[in-house]
Amino acid sequence: MANLAGQLIAQRYLVRSLVAEGGMASVYLAQDNVLDREVALKVIHPHLAKDKSFVDKFRREAKVAAKLSHPNLVNVFDQGTDGEVIFLVMEYVPGITLRDAMNDFGALDANKTLDIIEPLTAALAAAHAAGILHRDLKPENVFLSNGGTVKLGDFGLARAITQHTQTGSVVGTVAYLSPELVLRGQADARSDVYSLGVMIFEMLTGSQPYQGEQAVQIAYQHANDNIPAPSSVKPTVPELLDEIVLWATARNPAHRPSSAEALLPVIKRARSDLARGLDTSLQQIDKTARINFDEEFLAPAGATEVISLETLEPEQFNSGIALKLQKANRRSKLWLTVFTLLAIFGGAGSGWWFSSGPGGLAVIPDLTGRTLEAAILALEPLEVIIEQAEEDSATVPVGAVSRTDPASGSRIFKGSTVTIYLSLGPKQLKVPDARGLSPQEARSLLSDSGFTPGAIKNFFSSEPSGQVFALSAEIGAVLNQGSVIDIRVSLGELPEVAGLTAEQARALLADIDIVLEEAEVFSNEIPAGSVVSLVLSKTPLEEGGKVKLETSKGPEIVIMPNVVGETIAAAKTLLENLGLRVVIDTNQLSSNFGIAKVRNQTPTAGSETRVGDSVTIISR
Repeated sequence: MANLAGQLIAQRYLVRSLVAEGGMASVYLAQDNVLDREVALKVIHPHLAKDKSFVDKFRREAKVAAKLSHPNLVNVFDQGTDGEVIFLVMEYVPGITLRDAMNDFGALDANKTLDIIEPLTAALAAAHAAGILHRDLKPENVFLSNGGTVKLGDFGLARAITQHTQTGSVVGTVAYLSPELVLRGQADARSDVYSLGVMIFEMLTGSQPYQGEQAVQIAYQHANDNIPAPSSVKPTVPELLDEIVLWATARNPAHRPSSAEALLPVIKRARSDLARGLDTSLQQIDKTARINFDEEFLAPAGATEVISLETLEPEQFNSGIALKLQKANRRSKLWLTVFTLLAIFGGAGSGWWFSSGPGGLAVIPDLTGRTLEAAILALEPLEVIIEQAEEDSATVPVGAVSRTDPASGSRIFKGSTVTIYLSLGPKQLKVPDARGLSPQEARSLLSDSGFTPGAIKNFFSSEPSGQVFALSAEIGAVLNQGSVIDIRVSLGELPEVAGLTAEQARALLADIDIVLEEAEVFSNEIPAGSVVSLVLSKTPLEEGGKVKLETSKGPEIVIMPNVVGETIAAAKTLLENLGLRVVIDTNQLSSNFGIAKVRNQTPTAGSETRVGDSVTIISR
């Protein structure tokens, strides 16, 4: 669909830029001019907007999501229609998805996994408590905001739990489908729990539990195999998380938690237990270093005794560090070493993947469609070096930002260089001559020439079968770079059937992919019962096109009327209306045809004459 950037939707939402595009809808960053806030605008693709059942599903998503209220769920604000644009207005969550985080960092350790899973489970628990299933849990639908919040979104496949007994088809992403969905198309809250368990496995190991070249292979494994323990792939995974994954992904739904509400307390306890285990491991630091650190840095102001590192609870331990950091005199390499270790191991909190995360990384925002001035302003807080460049773009208006290098969502260190590319508009290219090539050669030629190869369509033509005889665009025409061009391939010529009997013609055409219609016509040249012609509905005729087989009824006979005594003009008109060709034998001026009378005619009145034959009227 056309990019809506720059358009005002429903007299309220000013579209800024395209954020993401999927098979069913596109998501834009927009400005709500009424409430003066950024929002995410989800717009159905035009071809789906004509599908009533899909539109009803889209509106159901809005109603379902509007029922839910939780800090870890993406809020839905509005839904409506503007002309042919059907849209949903949602909370805009700047940041990255869980899929982006795993692509960048690979497998996550147990604590970081639980930092994400606990709020995610809380969000799902809120949905289950409201009687709503998600049915499409996957890392792409988990958003990690720049503010450190985990949010669950995209309830596009959501259903009320009371409606779950039979879906009619298998829905969701196959890598996360529960066995009951694969086998019976049935789902309840335990199906969401299964998907959540698969996500935990993937976060801990860096890979999905089942692999396959085709979706059906993966679905078969979900239906017939047990999800393995994450530690079988990554031995460092704690046993506690092994147990949670195996519990959540039990093949029999009765052996799983009944809902995310039942799973949430276990996740919370696991996070707390593992955090305490992590703090304990820190206490293995060299004893001498710990004693020196205790004496110099952990005694609060006014205290008369030394606070021992080993006696502190985790909360006290962290607050003690914060208190002494304000007063510490940085005069010891030992203190620096110990503090670095504490900061690394004690700071595994919910904001680790953001701009305030490891190494002080900053996240490059999506600047597509913005002016150069707006882009520079957006990059200023990142403290980066900005360079400019230009490039052709088929989608971004001239002068607007087409992309950045590094790309949006990338994490960079302060002081790094970011290149802003400004659009020169689409590059203009000439359509190449692909005639005589094979379809694959034509596709390569179009790609190499800067175009997008479209569909390969077969037509009947005089060119040899299997060769390209034309493109959907005229050779030499100037089009935008990236334009889609279809390839037209010859099927060879249709057989010549004129003069054959109807039965012979049908036999010749029986195995050809055409829609054959038949009609009878009069013919002075072709005997009755023989084929007059094969009439194509279009030229060239596409495979599966309509063809009319015209069979002769023989000549059409009319009875010659009596035109003697009529004026020349009246007789001529009458005879021509009967399909006869009129020859006038007269010594009268044409100006007198309306007055001069016919004195004789050939053939005579009452005789049979074929339509199309010549007749003579005489006025002398």
